[in-house]
Amino acid sequence: MLLATMNSLLLAALVGVTPVDVNRLDGQSNSGTLESLTPDQVAIETAEGKQTYSTRELLSMAFPDAYTDEDIVPPEDPISVQFVDGSIVQATGFLVEAGRATVLLAENEAIRAATRSLQSVRFFPPSAELSKQWDEIESAGDIAGDVLVIRKTRTAEDENAVEQESIGLDSLEGVLYEVTDESVAFEFGGTRVDVPRHKVEGVIYFHRTANRLAEPTSRVLTVDGSAWNFKSCELDGDTLKGVSVGGVRLSLPVASLKTIDFSVGNLVFLSDLKPDAFEWKPDLETTKTPTVVSTWYRLRLDEGFDGGPLVLDAHSYEKGLALHSRTRLSYRLTREFERFAAIAGIDDRYQFDGDVTLTISGDGKQLLSENLAGSKQVNIDIDLRGVRRLEILVDYGEDKVGYGDYLNLCNARLMK
Repeated sequence: MLLATMNSLLLAALVGVTPVDVNRLDGQSNSGTLESLTPDQVAIETAEGKQTYSTRELLSMAFPDAYTDEDIVPPEDPISVQFVDGSIVQATGFLVEAGRATVLLAENEAIRAATRSLQSVRFFPPSAELSKQWDEIESAGDIAGDVLVIRKTRTAEDENAVEQESIGLDSLEGVLYEVTDESVAFEFGGTRVDVPRHKVEGVIYFHRTANRLAEPTSRVLTVDGSAWNFKSCELDGDTLKGVSVGGVRLSLPVASLKTIDFSVGNLVFLSDLKPDAFEWKPDLETTKTPTVVSTWYRLRLDEGFDGGPLVLDAHSYEKGLALHSRTRLSYRLTREFERFAAIAGIDDRYQFDGDVTLTISGDGKQLLSENLAGSKQVNIDIDLRGVRRLEILVDYGEDKVGYGDYLNLCNARLMK
């Protein structure tokens, strides 16, 4: 493994390509240098040769060199620009003229977009108290116009009768116009004024109709803290080119990339959903079963029962469920999914004792039933078309007792 890593790094140094770590949905990973990236597949060169992956089988791709690139420096006081498609950009500057916004990035690049593609802009780094006030303003259900959020200095006496100043937020509804480095043009009550920008916490753009946007095929995270939801993207030399879900065309230097998440839009992990119902029953239930026991055997999300990672066959998984017999849980599916997939087996630490029967049903119809004991694993891939309720039962196995029955459902996911 060490030799393979050294070979990959040497290859990168010689030909100027980008080292990457590819993480698959089945828990396997591989390291190499990026050869190509299209909307459908990723190809990397490894010590064992060229490896090609469909983007649908990938969880993510990380760029380890991004952490050490001294030429890419995040802005000290970023302006946070949020788009209607969920993309969030940490910018160094923000201007608006004639309904067109210019978003300046740390790499001296500029993005131009219509203000109709913007959700909000915050000009100051958020603090905990002001973020709470901002969220209350932004989530108000009766907004009927653009919102200008003003910073207000407030004075109050503390417990020692000493006057203390604090910053609070107020908001006004109206119409937003030009934004410069010095001011924000805003119409309120029929009067248009230029508000000094140093008094403006941020702006929130009003959209009369919320158009339904397509799901992203990937989410690209950059070292400056930005996160882009892409409709499509591909590698062009040392640049990642693509179009965001909101229609913004982008060219990002590969050196600025931190991670590409391929799971967004294509799948939903069960550990990110709240079960519609959850029930655990011990094999010897009494009225005196301690509450602490029930707490211990609760459903675990993205971790094993010991608080560590989910482990199967010496592989660790970041996403998944840990369940103990006898557990029953169900999920109400509010969106159309085609398949349910996971890797199931007894946690490595309990293989000598674990023995369970895993049953998965859809709308009351049994879709899978497997006995899992020892080192046995099963790759689950179930057709979910038309299913509205997914039910999972972890029952006692052939030994009929719950001792050691720690089941891991690794990378348990719903796929479109």
